[in-house]
Amino acid sequence: MIVAAVVIANGAYLLLGYESSPLWWTAGITSRSCLWTCGLPTVDPSVGFITQPLGHAAAMDLIHGHLPWWNYFEGMGQPLAGEMQAAALFPLVILFILPAGLLFFHVTLEVIAGLSTYLLLRRLGVRTTLATLGGLVFALNGTFAWIGNAVVNPVAFLPMLLLGVEVVTGRDGPARRAGWTLVAVALAMSIYAGFPEVAYLDTLLAVGWALTRLGSLERTRRREAAAHLLLGGGVGLAISLPVLVAFGDFARVANLGQHATSNTTFATATTPLRSLALLVNPYLGGTLLGGTTSAPSGVLGYVTASVAVFAIVGAVGARLRPLRLFLVGWLAAVLAGVLNILEVRRAWNLIPFVRQVSFTRYIWPTVELAAIVLAILGLSDLIDLAARRRRAGWAMLIVSVVALAGLVVVTPWGGHSTGTNRAVVTLMILVPFAGLVTLAAGLRFAGGRAFSRLAVSVIALESLVFFAVPTYRSPISTTVHATSIRYLQQHLGTGRFISLGVLSPNWGSQYSINEINAIDLPLPVRFSDYVQSTLDPSTTNPRIFNLPFTVANENDVAAHISAFESQGVAYVLTPRKPLTPSLIGVGLTPVAHDARIVLYRLAHPSAYFTTASGACSLSDVALDRVVASCPRATTLTRRELVMDGWTAHVNGQVVPISSSDGLDETIALPAGTSTVSFDYLPPHERWAGLIAVLGVGGLVTSWLPRRRRSPPRSDAARET
Repeated sequence: MIVAAVVIANGAYLLLGYESSPLWWTAGITSRSCLWTCGLPTVDPSVGFITQPLGHAAAMDLIHGHLPWWNYFEGMGQPLAGEMQAAALFPLVILFILPAGLLFFHVTLEVIAGLSTYLLLRRLGVRTTLATLGGLVFALNGTFAWIGNAVVNPVAFLPMLLLGVEVVTGRDGPARRAGWTLVAVALAMSIYAGFPEVAYLDTLLAVGWALTRLGSLERTRRREAAAHLLLGGGVGLAISLPVLVAFGDFARVANLGQHATSNTTFATATTPLRSLALLVNPYLGGTLLGGTTSAPSGVLGYVTASVAVFAIVGAVGARLRPLRLFLVGWLAAVLAGVLNILEVRRAWNLIPFVRQVSFTRYIWPTVELAAIVLAILGLSDLIDLAARRRRAGWAMLIVSVVALAGLVVVTPWGGHSTGTNRAVVTLMILVPFAGLVTLAAGLRFAGGRAFSRLAVSVIALESLVFFAVPTYRSPISTTVHATSIRYLQQHLGTGRFISLGVLSPNWGSQYSINEINAIDLPLPVRFSDYVQSTLDPSTTNPRIFNLPFTVANENDVAAHISAFESQGVAYVLTPRKPLTPSLIGVGLTPVAHDARIVLYRLAHPSAYFTTASGACSLSDVALDRVVASCPRATTLTRRELVMDGWTAHVNGQVVPISSSDGLDETIALPAGTSTVSFDYLPPHERWAGLIAVLGVGGLVTSWLPRRRRSPPRSDAARET
């Protein structure tokens, strides 16, 4: 049922063949055909700038037998695994080799989330039907529905982590001993999934859940369970060290934006009170469907009105009372924190690292899961007659008031366009009210079993509709104008190209062509400084080197064309529109074009490898190797970003790497013929890999059958 629900919710892509790649709305190389006016399927374009192209680059490295430590195709090169958002070492990233890899990647995450939630609820004693409903709803949660980039990746492992806690603190002795392995796997996968902010905030919920469950145990079992949880957490972190160390090494020399210090706007960011109506009526602001193009005020998720009703019912049940109180307290603390009621945000900021993460933006998956668990427990109470139906009536009234208030304070603020978009938005806004009216009628006229079936149907349908409708705004077909892309793949070699409003960063990584444009977090500080000082001094955001096709950007590129050429930029990609005289005047030669794009060659690009004397003959040139024949000793410059972790070999011997400009790599070459190669490995990765292998070994051996000790033999038996 859960898998079927995920397939149906993604039916526009899986069953009808709608376009699932973000290329159509995050790059300017496609034309599209829509059944009606196209609308955004997700709110964050990073799914196209980062998730898809960098994930594909990592998958291509893996299938060719290389660990994806470095990405040659972004900027002047930068770490790939250490970038984190590429999820380069995450096992599921291999799906990106498929034409619809991003879709299958997300569908797999949704299934993992749903099945883990089902098993968690079963472990809490919930009957099969309601546990299935809970799994279905979390598989289609608001974060999955609204966000397509790496933010969603760790969310799938939150219920798995809580399931591990439940197994460890359960009554089954053998299962308790094995439960720590589930904690370790869930924690490691959430870290490898590639978005540390979400993984960290999810772990805070898991820690609170674990402390609550430990507090419910008798004292004799509490110490053993705590030891198993600590063991699972420690092994999970050990297994995660390869990516954590790569990230840490990169972060030391990267531009981290607002994450760099504790005194950031993250520490004081809040959410307007009026936007909370979006939690139960998510399309009040027109998000995704023709109103605002991103979620209002950073509320990146929702719980639906029907889930909110039964979460209120479940808040005060008798069974699992400590856990319910914790979940209610978590929801209250989160809402007070994002609204900064009574300066609660100051208390959150006392938790290590919370000041450095975007709390108000990425805490919502924990809200969704907490509300869903409470809702399933509340619905179970009603079915078992442990809760009076009057409580459900009051809950419906409360949610209805919030939803109606949202009609007044949110809709005019979000704004809508006219025509089809406005009609669809209006229908979506009415969905929660239709569900509430149906539940109210069922509460009044239906018996216990009939009402439970009605409630299950309303909750499931509301989740399905909210998830599925935006996907049907995707194109039914797209055409990729790839003439210039194919030309670059054939002729670019080790050179680079710059795009003016055509192939957005970092789509060059998708096609294995070196694009000097870049958008990322983190981004190498040496490269971002060079962009600001030399390539694009007018930029206002040092983490975004994107050049839309404007007169100002054309003139900027023309004014700094020698700097671009000095870093190996050999081609300029532009829309098929007239260029400014200044850009024409730098000596552009058109070499390829199609209906939308023109590719120009620059006159004097520097080679990727150059020697100081200029007398060397270079052959067998690739991004990581070259054969140089030199009449005398000289130096070799490689136009790849210098960074700790690079190793150069000349005829098999390690040679030191230096940099004359703090940007490119330089090594010494002897006279004669030299075979030169370059390799990148994060500086502390060998120790991290060793510890991770030991952690995996401990994980595997914990599942090996244990030999039972034979009872000691008596003295008489020994004599015999």
